[in-house]
Amino acid sequence: RSAQDVPTKLVAKAVPLPMTVRGHWFLSPRTEYSVAVQTAVKQSDGEYLVSGWSETVEFCTGDYAKEHIAQLQEKAELIAGRM
Repeated sequence: RSAQDVPTKLVAKAVPLPMTVRGHWFLSPRTEYSVAVQTAVKQSDGEYLVSGWSETVEFCTGDYAKEHIAQLQEKAELIAGRM
């Protein structure tokens, strides 16, 4: 989805302000993503000044790494052994 498709009010209600996005995003291999952000700054009157959307960054993740393929094979062999 493009940044313009995200309902800003719904995002604000779903996540208490002010908020910071932290941690890891688990991305799927060989997948196209679009990312855009907004910031919110609490003003002296208690209201939030919300920025416009940032520039949208589009990227595509690569294939599985060899170690991930090995992990998937190991899991498949374990499951096959129980069947």
